[in-house]
Amino acid sequence: MNVEETRSCLPESVKQSFDDIVSGRSLGASNHIKMISHMYAEIAKENDEATAKEYIEKVGQFFKKTRGESSYAIVNALEKVEKLIENSSEENYAVRVESAINTYFAQADQDVEKILLYTDRLLKDKNTVMIYDYSSTVEKAVAKCSHKLKVYIPESRVINGGFPFVEGIVNAGHEVCFIPDASMLTVLDEVDIAFIGAETFYSDGTAFNTVGSDILAELCMYHNVPYYVLTPMLKNDIRAMYGIYKPVLTKDLVDTMAKNWKNELKEKVNFTSIELVGVDPKWITGYVTEKGIIKATDLLYFVYQEGKDA
Repeated sequence: MNVEETRSCLPESVKQSFDDIVSGRSLGASNHIKMISHMYAEIAKENDEATAKEYIEKVGQFFKKTRGESSYAIVNALEKVEKLIENSSEENYAVRVESAINTYFAQADQDVEKILLYTDRLLKDKNTVMIYDYSSTVEKAVAKCSHKLKVYIPESRVINGGFPFVEGIVNAGHEVCFIPDASMLTVLDEVDIAFIGAETFYSDGTAFNTVGSDILAELCMYHNVPYYVLTPMLKNDIRAMYGIYKPVLTKDLVDTMAKNWKNELKEKVNFTSIELVGVDPKWITGYVTEKGIIKATDLLYFVYQEGKDA
């Protein structure tokens, strides 16, 4: 199903949200799950049950096949919401959808609160942190730290994923240093700890995030800076256990890297870059999840338990 066909299933009230996800103006898997869930709710309000079910399925499949390619959390979350809708005994379909969404997010909020608590404990004796590429979980964890921090935010130029951190961290009262990603090494000796989020992770401990996350991971290893991935277990892509791996995702950076170039010059240059990279478990100090602070090599056990509890 293409973009326009999917967009036509949506009420006017949520078409802007759809456009923001598709265009990349909105970042973060957690944000996107909220936006897509809101689309489900609005579809249910605006249509009869049969039509709403059809449209929700179409919109869900679209995002699972597009955003789900980079972040399997989208797939896991939407399937959980859809299962809650299906299992509900509520007669009114719109109420059923709204209730399922509320139930899902109540549990998700509890999971995030645990991650924030464990991260605050990690930061107890730390003064300077580096955070790379936007993650709503990382933003909340740093913003809510119980003491003031110096926060280095390198701009990840592939998706300009540093800037979205800035306002929230500044408003929380922390000292913010916004730097180009190419200068990460020049300040790393000042940094006590580094955090990234994850679009997805494999149960072997490989974390997938925006390109540059791998560079920071190796720099941290060689400079003895602890490097943690902050993520709910929801973002696990269990398919890798069965030989199904993520495709290599690339992006044309012409609009970000050559915004002010002459068109005749742009047309002669290839701006294609890899967008998402896997960070090898050997570079990762640990994962901070709702299950606790876990070594990358121990993730498989917790993924298995999560599957049993589902």
